[in-house]
Amino acid sequence: MLKLRTLLMGTLVLTVGLALRPALGAKMPGPGPHATDAAHCTEDGPLSAEVAHDVLHMREEEKLARDVYLTLYDVWGLQIFNNISASEQRHMDAVLDLIVCYELIDPVVDDTVGVFTDPVFAALYVSLVDMGTNSVMSALQVGALIEELDIADLQIALVQSDNPDVTLVFENLLQGSENHLRAFDKQITRAGGVYVPQYLTQEEYDAIVDGAGNNGSQHQNGAFTQSQERFRYLPTVDTTP
Repeated sequence: MLKLRTLLMGTLVLTVGLALRPALGAKMPGPGPHATDAAHCTEDGPLSAEVAHDVLHMREEEKLARDVYLTLYDVWGLQIFNNISASEQRHMDAVLDLIVCYELIDPVVDDTVGVFTDPVFAALYVSLVDMGTNSVMSALQVGALIEELDIADLQIALVQSDNPDVTLVFENLLQGSENHLRAFDKQITRAGGVYVPQYLTQEEYDAIVDGAGNNGSQHQNGAFTQSQERFRYLPTVDTTP
C-alpha cells in the first residue's frame, strides 16, 4: 500500500506566507464528458483495499501535479506548464473513470486549485509552489521532481495491482509521466542546469530521460530501490545552474 501517511509533516519546510494571486483560487472546469459517463469495467466485484487506496491516492496526486503546473504557468508563463497541466487533467479524468467504475468515493470534492481532501497534498502544494516561484530554473526543477515522484509511486502501485483495468490506466499514467520528465529535463539542460533525482536511482533516471525508460513495463521487474522510500518528505531541489 502506498505510504503517503508516513510523510513527516514536521520535516516539510513550508513558506506559508506565500501570497498567491486571487486568480489561482478560481474553480477549475469539470472533467470531460467521458469521465462522468458510465465507465466500462472488465472486472466484476470490488477492488482490493490496497488497490482502491492506490486509485484514490493517484487521483489527488495527479491533481497536485495539475494544480502546481497551472500555478507556475500563471507565475512564469512557460508553455511547458500549460501543456503538461492539460495532460494532468486527462490523467485525473482517467483515474476518475476507475472511481466511477468501481463505485469508490472521489476524494476530489472541490476542484479548486490548491484544495485537497488530504492535508498532506495541501501542504505539498504550498511547498512546491513556494519552491517553484524562486526562479524559472527552480520551477523547472519542481516539475521534474513531481514527475519523478509520480513515476516512483506508479511503479509501486503497478506491482501491487491485481486488476487489469487499474493496471492499464496506471501504465498509461506512467508512460505519460516519463514523457513529462523528459520534457522537463530537456528544459533544465537547455537552461544550463542539472536535475539530481530524489526518488529514483541515477541509473533509472538516466534510462528514462535517454528514452529507454519504463514505458509502462518496468514494474514487472518488481525491484525498485529508492522509490520504495518515497513520501517521507519532498527535499529542496538544487537549482544551481
